[in-house]
Amino acid sequence: MTADQDALIRHAASLVGETVTAFVLGTATERAMKLVEAQRTVTLPNETFDRFYAALDDPATIVPELSELFRAEPLPRS
Repeated sequence: MTADQDALIRHAASLVGETVTAFVLGTATERAMKLVEAQRTVTLPNETFDRFYAALDDPATIVPELSELFRAEPLPRS
């Protein structure tokens, strides 16, 4: 960490009345939550969402290769 980064973080922590540890932990936690949420959330444009939603109501398509795969014995775990 550079001296400028250290000074900036200390100043920001003091502005919100937190220790540097609490400030850094809170900031890191907030960023982590946003990143995790971004991985869980899919955002689609309206037209794409409408097509996706309509496809959920379409009848299932049987894929013979997948049917065969699900009937096969599972591979042994090592």
